[in-house]
Amino acid sequence: MEFRPPRTVGTLFGGAVAAWCFILTAALAVRGATQPVALGVIPLYIVASVFFSIGVLFAYWTYSLGTMRYVLDRNMLTVTWGDIRQLVPMSQIERLVPGRELPAPHVAGVSWLGHHVGRAEVEGGIGDTLFYSTHRSADDLLYVVTAHGAYALSVEDEVAFAEAVQAQQRLGSLVAVPQAPDRLYLAAQPFWEDRTAQVLAFAAFATFFAMFAYIYRQYPNLPASIPLSFPQLSGVTRIGSKSDLLKLPAVGIVLLLANLALGFVAHSWERMVGYVLLLATIGAEGILLAAAIIALR
Repeated sequence: MEFRPPRTVGTLFGGAVAAWCFILTAALAVRGATQPVALGVIPLYIVASVFFSIGVLFAYWTYSLGTMRYVLDRNMLTVTWGDIRQLVPMSQIERLVPGRELPAPHVAGVSWLGHHVGRAEVEGGIGDTLFYSTHRSADDLLYVVTAHGAYALSVEDEVAFAEAVQAQQRLGSLVAVPQAPDRLYLAAQPFWEDRTAQVLAFAAFATFFAMFAYIYRQYPNLPASIPLSFPQLSGVTRIGSKSDLLKLPAVGIVLLLANLALGFVAHSWERMVGYVLLLATIGAEGILLAAAIIALR
């Protein structure tokens, strides 16, 4: 039996924030692209990158809200949110407590109007509680209390939910189920818990922006034609337009995104291979930075 919480308010709010972030990202990127090449343009691209990342997060969280549901069978209660499923053995459910009997909690985690996923310490003997709810007030909550913690849900028909739980418990479990989260697809990737991989990815971004900033700092003071002294096989220094330097950031962003994507995928298969690809990304961006320095020396 499946129960779905009301999601309209939370979806509209999350979708609006994601859309606003993407619109602001596009506006900042266009603003940067239409400005003269100079160091002062770099902050526009950095802020655009930040807003794009926030937009992606809100888009994913809003998608996860759209998938939120509570499924009951004789073995367990399954709480689904995006790529995460909380498995609660039916035999472990001790009682159901309506939220209107308890103070309103403060949820730490992904929490906005009509969407709350995180933890809170709930008074009244409930204790540490995982929230997968869309409540707007304490009256919209129903606490599922087990021996190893509680879960806060948003169920429109609490009576029907309680009757369904009791009916499944009377049937008895057919298989033993652990009381634990089950992560799938994107949420199951080990990258999210690997601090070393995250530091390497951040270093790749930092190296790219260092190269980007160096070129944009030097560019305004360069003559229209410059000697490009980066070593070539022929040993000949080429005279070219200073706009040729702008090819380096273009190549850099393509290498950065492609290698980070490959590193992320490879990391889920073999951690060391992922590290090597992330280090190669840093090396590639470092080579481009060296090329810019040599070309302008």
